[in-house]
Amino acid sequence: MLRIYRRHEKRCSLTSKGDPNCPGKVKCPVWITGTLLDGTDVKPKSLKTRNWTLAAQRALEMEAGTKVEEPKVTVSQAIASFREFKEKRSPDTKRKIKLLTDRLQAFLDKRSILHIADVKLPHLAAFRETWTGAATTRRRDQEILKSFFWYCDHSDFLTKNPVIHLDPILVTRPKTEPFTHEQQVAIFNALSKFSDEYGRQGGPIAAQTKAFVLVLRYTGMAIGDVTKLEKAAVTGCRIRTYRKKTGEEVFAKVPQFVVDSLDKAPHDSDKYFFWSGEGLIHTRTSKWGDRLRKLFKLSNLDGCTPYMFRHTLARDFLEDGGSMAELAELLGNSAQVCQRYYSKWDRRRQDRLERNLDHLRERDPITKMLQVIEGSTSVSTTTKQ
Repeated sequence: MLRIYRRHEKRCSLTSKGDPNCPGKVKCPVWITGTLLDGTDVKPKSLKTRNWTLAAQRALEMEAGTKVEEPKVTVSQAIASFREFKEKRSPDTKRKIKLLTDRLQAFLDKRSILHIADVKLPHLAAFRETWTGAATTRRRDQEILKSFFWYCDHSDFLTKNPVIHLDPILVTRPKTEPFTHEQQVAIFNALSKFSDEYGRQGGPIAAQTKAFVLVLRYTGMAIGDVTKLEKAAVTGCRIRTYRKKTGEEVFAKVPQFVVDSLDKAPHDSDKYFFWSGEGLIHTRTSKWGDRLRKLFKLSNLDGCTPYMFRHTLARDFLEDGGSMAELAELLGNSAQVCQRYYSKWDRRRQDRLERNLDHLRERDPITKMLQVIEGSTSVSTTTKQ
């Protein structure tokens, strides 16, 4: 008689072979052992599946001495299953998944590849060669592609996962620098000259753009978060920047003129300052990006990005004595991320380093000896003169 059991992996909290109910979403692989009806011993081996029902069916086939060929999962079925699995993700994430999987479907259709199990590493390498976006975009698409095929692997749609040996996409780009004082002055001076699509200056578009830039400058929020800023997020001079996973809200206190500018500017809806609430937030964010690039061009600052406002706030906060932990709290990042990108502006950290070095030199016997030698040499030179 054959017996199937789960061989629990290290990441699984279970250890007993008698317990097949793994607590996680991804179940541990199913193995088989025992004796066939003819007395043949079956040594412990993997059934190459994590699906208990499928494993039981394979065990019955082994005992009967027959094997029924499983129907292959088509590419379209695998994509539909993956999208359903990701249904609870954010609209932007689902949009990116749909774009990438639609392109994959079209690519495989042209090569008459119907079943997902027939996709091999050369196919994925050739598919990746068709990508023409920036390196960061291509790296993001590859992460989605890998996630899709790992899902297919865990769902037993594949016999071998083709993304295992897909090499990473390297991204090399200069670090984002903050705005200088002169650049900020140029931006705010250009706001008065900002025109609408009809060339009119100082109108509602200019007022709304000014309010948008002020919120970017004094909260450090990303452009997408400012685009969907709700009126309910503004209380007095405090603007809610984000909500923690625990539900706790984080606020940034801004000057009164920032709130006044928000109130005076035209609002796109009753709920949001800069978005009607209709359509995709990604589309509206892209339009705001175009408007800000127009402002940077008017300021003679081609090549600048809205994200530089976030780095500007981080630099000013740290140079004024703020701590890295407080900055992480404000920006919604981890302390490690802030340390990686903003540590060079941490004045207190630099002062602490210098104090520690001074203390080390005061206690270092070699330093004292060299100071005596150098001092006596200086005295001798002066005497000779």
